[in-house]
Amino acid sequence: MSHQQLAKPPANRPVSDRRPMAYIRAMQAYFFDLDGTLTDSRAGLYPAFRCGLEAIGVHSVSDAQLKLFLGTPLPQVFRAMRPDVSQDEIDRGMAAFRALFERTGIVANELYPGVIDLLRSIRKRGSVIWVVTSKPQNQAIEVVSFLKLDRYVAGVIGAGLAETDTKTDLVARALAAAHADSRAAVMVGDRSYDVVGAIGNGVLPVGALWGYGSEDELKAAGCRHFAKSPDDFRMAYVETNAGFVESGLAAAAGRY
Repeated sequence: MSHQQLAKPPANRPVSDRRPMAYIRAMQAYFFDLDGTLTDSRAGLYPAFRCGLEAIGVHSVSDAQLKLFLGTPLPQVFRAMRPDVSQDEIDRGMAAFRALFERTGIVANELYPGVIDLLRSIRKRGSVIWVVTSKPQNQAIEVVSFLKLDRYVAGVIGAGLAETDTKTDLVARALAAAHADSRAAVMVGDRSYDVVGAIGNGVLPVGALWGYGSEDELKAAGCRHFAKSPDDFRMAYVETNAGFVESGLAAAAGRY
């Protein structure tokens, strides 16, 4: 595997008048966040988070507190939990996190129900699939390989080890690597970062409501299209010829 390398028609319209839309037919690329979208990684992340936080002097953090930071780059997590943290401490915390996550966290990832059927359906359409994640790229590749997703995805775009890449940077890299027109690509994710990254590149965001973020968070970031489960996304955004919305979204997607 190379390291570089859609919505329901209105209910009030008769079936015979549900015209296919060029936007969905021409969909070139589906970009997916990893944690909270393709995989449930909490069982591996929580212990690793605690290990990293303890390395910077933050102890006794609850699951409820940690849940708020799922999908957030580690430096932001550490600064939120300890605003006076130094860069040297951040580096130490990240090293402690990674040592445990790479030992036990990768194998603790589980696919959400319906993900394999979804990816197969996209491949059947002839579109490409890319994983676009704020997780360090080497870790993301290991997760994708462990879960045998590499047979479906064209490539993985992840952050560098410093985790300073924004989701806007990462989506831009994914578009270039996939050779995709932004108006013919969709970014599926569960956190505000995914929405902001998509909109910043003219890519249509779809909120994964089965993940770690909330609908309110996604809406506040600018998301207007949602799916309740991988199966819901597959039926509404992949196995259809109706288009996302039959009211000019094709033209609007490029300036979303």
